Amino acid sequence: MGEKVVLITNLQQWEEWREAWDELFSNSTAFEAQIFLSYEWLTTWWRFFGCGLQGVECGLGSRKLLVIAVAEGRHLLAAAPLFVSHSPILPLARIVKFVGNGNADYGDFLVRKGCEEVAQRIWLWLFAHPSLWHLIALHELPESSEAISSLQRMNIPDGFQAAILVGEVCHRVPLNCENGSWRERASKSLREQLKRRERQIGRNFKVQFRTAVNGQEVEAILPQLFALHRLRWGQLGQTGVFIFPKVRKFHQEFARQALNRRWLRLHWLTLDNVTAAVYYAFKVGDYSGFYTCGFNPSFGRYSVGKVLLAKVIDEAEREGAKVFDFMRGDETYKSEFGTVTQRNFHLFIWRSDEPLSRTAANLHRFTTWLSLSLKRAAQR
Repeated sequence: MGEKVVLITNLQQWEEWREAWDELFSNSTAFEAQIFLSYEWLTTWWRFFGCGLQGVECGLGSRKLLVIAVAEGRHLLAAAPLFVSHSPILPLARIVKFVGNGNADYGDFLVRKGCEEVAQRIWLWLFAHPSLWHLIALHELPESSEAISSLQRMNIPDGFQAAILVGEVCHRVPLNCENGSWRERASKSLREQLKRRERQIGRNFKVQFRTAVNGQEVEAILPQLFALHRLRWGQLGQTGVFIFPKVRKFHQEFARQALNRRWLRLHWLTLDNVTAAVYYAFKVGDYSGFYTCGFNPSFGRYSVGKVLLAKVIDEAEREGAKVFDFMRGDETYKSEFGTVTQRNFHLFIWRSDEPLSRTAANLHRFTTWLSLSLKRAAQR
């Protein structure tokens, strides 16, 4: 039985492939992008931000699910979780993006180990159906991206152009390596600060470090994360990602599923029974990383964010993770933890002989560049 391209265009159809998707997920080349390529993340995101069950016309401007998979019987070899929608800045243009776009720190193709060449079949299908799209805009691709590497190994057909934009820095702490504990590689100033702050909070408060182990704790702590996150960003004159109810509901639903899969690492620190800091993190296989966090400004003098973060990294190291990922962003505090850095990338493909396609590519490349430039300026 040979390989074939399978299109998944609604959630019911995706459910039929769930077992095969999970098996591919467990045997894929994905590392940092893995949590964002899980069935749970992708389908939950589509229910909240796509078009729900049907994947047809909706209030979001005709978003249509387009998961392109390569299968051998019921055995998946590669898959690209995509959708098509109208461009928000050029409504006549149709854009192909990753499911999860805007909420995931990484996106990529999901490819079985040893079957990397199969990913080219996804590109060939997209190039063979140009009437479906004017622009392919794949954001937050990691350095190890299968989408980029498979494209680079093939000749792009005549009539198409591609461009890659360098994205944000991603900091990560190597763990369980030959160079000893991460704390030994952290900066001297951070090590001294952590010792000082831990002594201070130990003297002045009843201290508890906790990790959610059941649904009741998740339901109780996530609203505190949302509130602390918004409070922190509000002091900087920004709203934060949790200002929208739909975003909060999405994370509540996904966190429950991640807990069931034993991926969720929801950590919090209390001082005298008051929540001082919360970290929303995940661990999948050898990978561990945190998605976001929140701190109580009332305890700011004690550096509670760093104190809890150090404990979170300790726990990831104890669990055998090979890396702790800070995900996107080049905030200065991250390098204190002895991080190494990688870059994300943004891939754009358009039809060179189509004026609308060229215009969409120029506009979306510019707006992506502008967004990255503004964020870099804010992090200085």
